[in-house]
Amino acid sequence: MEAEVQQYEDIPVPFALFRVVFNDAHDAVTDTEYVYANRLYCQMGHIPWENMVGRTFREVYPASDSRWFSYCYEAVTKGVTRHDCIFSEETQHWLDFTVGPVSEEDCVSFVFTNVDVQRHDILRGQQTSESIISITKVLNGEEDYETSMNHALQELSRFIHPDRLYVLETDQKTASNTFEWCADGIQPEIGTLQNLDYGDYLGGWERYLEDDTSVVINDIEELKAEDPLDYQNLKRQGIRRLIGAPFYNGGRLIGYLGADNYALNDLINTRLVLETVSYFIGAKVVNQRLIDQMDHLSRYDSLTGVHNRNACMEKIEKLRKLGVSVGIVYADVNGLKRINDAGGHEAGDRALRSVAHLLTSRYGVDNTYRYGGDEFVVLLPMISRSDFERDKRSLLGMVQQRKTHPVALGFEWVRDSRQLHDAVRRADKRMYHDKALYYLQNQEESRAD
Repeated sequence: MEAEVQQYEDIPVPFALFRVVFNDAHDAVTDTEYVYANRLYCQMGHIPWENMVGRTFREVYPASDSRWFSYCYEAVTKGVTRHDCIFSEETQHWLDFTVGPVSEEDCVSFVFTNVDVQRHDILRGQQTSESIISITKVLNGEEDYETSMNHALQELSRFIHPDRLYVLETDQKTASNTFEWCADGIQPEIGTLQNLDYGDYLGGWERYLEDDTSVVINDIEELKAEDPLDYQNLKRQGIRRLIGAPFYNGGRLIGYLGADNYALNDLINTRLVLETVSYFIGAKVVNQRLIDQMDHLSRYDSLTGVHNRNACMEKIEKLRKLGVSVGIVYADVNGLKRINDAGGHEAGDRALRSVAHLLTSRYGVDNTYRYGGDEFVVLLPMISRSDFERDKRSLLGMVQQRKTHPVALGFEWVRDSRQLHDAVRRADKRMYHDKALYYLQNQEESRAD
């Protein structure tokens, strides 16, 4: 046996030779005795050679894992060689090992490889993937846009444990914080980070993206000399480190998913999580912008920027259910046909935009509607009669000062919006009466307008 042991001296990995100890029935291995262990094996277990060889495994490791003995039993009784990878409680390492029979009776050999690094990488990859899957499930779920975005940030916080998570959106002119999650005790910033100058607030981040896929600032002190403005802004918010993962629309930067003071966790790839999730965040933002755009087109007039007829009809029906006072202004561009004939439709469009501007400057965009081709309606809910009359005088004064694009106006105030349909018709009639007076004073223009 001594001659056989000598041949193992040069094995360059942890190696041990054991003699198995069977139970009385000889149908299971209950312990093993160390016949030989090389220097690397002793170092792996942090036990000197003299305290190991000649003793049993259970003597050396009293709280040993009995799984080892099943491998020994198969090797000795069946002559098979087994390979596996388990976490060794004895050494506190992940061990890749091979166990097999040797020529000496009732003896087996173990060859080990420490795979802590490989196993760590596997676990890190698994946890990283699990976090990404969990967050993308939220983003692709049935929740509405705002709920799912806030939920996704909350879910992301469980994995990377930051002080603050946020979505910054930009048109590269301004930048705004549109969604935010904060840890307990962290002051929210979303209220202060709205419509900021892009160059001042985010422009400095572009240099990071020239050579990298994300903005990674491991220590903001590195900015103190080269970018003092950004440094002061981050310092004010208590930020020590951050990652900003960009997202794009058609190759154009439209925002960042950011994390401040995230945990330095070796078991998750924080950067990969943020970069992957930012792609889905970006897709969510782009999709919502398209929805908002379609909704805007369905409710607003593209030429004048005010609400359209559909929105006006919806508003009237809502107001009719409330029974509140409403002021109505009915407006029409005088001489639009003549304007179109003389200057083309571009001139007519300018006239329509001019009247829309007149009405919105007095009553606001939210209350102004383009009701037809050259007709506009203003609806003023819950306005008193005196305030309505005051605003009426103000508008008429503005009209008198206008030198171009004359407008016909009809006014009506109703105490109970349940009679709103009739009130709108009366305002319409008053507008046509005003229009008729205009044409009487301007006989050269066509009554067809």
